[in-house]
Amino acid sequence: MSVDDALLLLLLAEKIHGTDASIRRVAKNIVKKVPRSRRDVLYKLIDAKSPLGQIRCIAMNIDEQTRRRLAT
Repeated sequence: MSVDDALLLLLLAEKIHGTDASIRRVAKNIVKKVPRSRRDVLYKLIDAKSPLGQIRCIAMNIDEQTRRRLAT
């Protein structure tokens, strides 16, 4: 699974469910499917006090190239 796929799943969980628990659940489900070099971000998200806030911050700061990749 690519990092873009993981990001898309997390953004969908934020949009559909909108809870910290849903973000944590998705992150825990996909953490072993992401390359080891990128897992630290997911572990930080799982351990965060407010993963929902972090996902929203990430969503607001995604660059245009990443947005186009996620849209296709």
